Amino acid sequence: MVADAGANIGIYSQFLSRCVGPTGAVHCFEPSPDNFKRLRTAMRKLRNVWLSQAAVGEHSGGSKLYISDKLNVDHRTCMADDESRGAIPIEMVALDDYFKPGERVDMIKLDIQGYELHALRGAKRVLRENRNIQLLLEFWPYGLKEAGSNWKELIQMLRDLSIDPMLVRMDGLIPCQARDVRSDSAWYVNLFASRGKSGIDGITFEPVPRNVTWLPRQSL
Repeated sequence: MVADAGANIGIYSQFLSRCVGPTGAVHCFEPSPDNFKRLRTAMRKLRNVWLSQAAVGEHSGGSKLYISDKLNVDHRTCMADDESRGAIPIEMVALDDYFKPGERVDMIKLDIQGYELHALRGAKRVLRENRNIQLLLEFWPYGLKEAGSNWKELIQMLRDLSIDPMLVRMDGLIPCQARDVRSDSAWYVNLFASRGKSGIDGITFEPVPRNVTWLPRQSL
């Protein structure tokens, strides 16, 4: 079972649907009404995909989505101090509320414009219960700061859960150093995180030594 938070119009969702196969399930979350309409159209023939018009965060309940009039991938559930955006009411859900205790979750994908730490906080039980869970998330230090958190908190939370983040590159997964992290708005990378040995496309990577900091190095 996979959770796709920030499903947008379904590009990752379609890929994940093929990965889990007919016996698996992909649960997609997208709060934007326009994006959700396109997502629903794209997923209409996929029987292993479940759709929720909601954002993913730390708590469940009503919230607001701040709309970008430039990019449909840049709607946010937090308001930047130096921006003026229109807002619409939305529903927000914590994954700990969405998934039942003991329910198996194999992967969580997060691409939610700096709100990733909030979403992870709302999924602590899911992360603890599923020892083999894998995470694929956008790592955008500038966006995390705009959302009221910071990248060090995100990395520390994963480490506290014995989940090791690594940088996703075209040639595989690699470690990076904290000194390479940048805070400008244009810098972001993708992280893959898991406990112990991890594998992608049949390649196995050794566990991260506990005294090593793993952080992204350059934009993909």
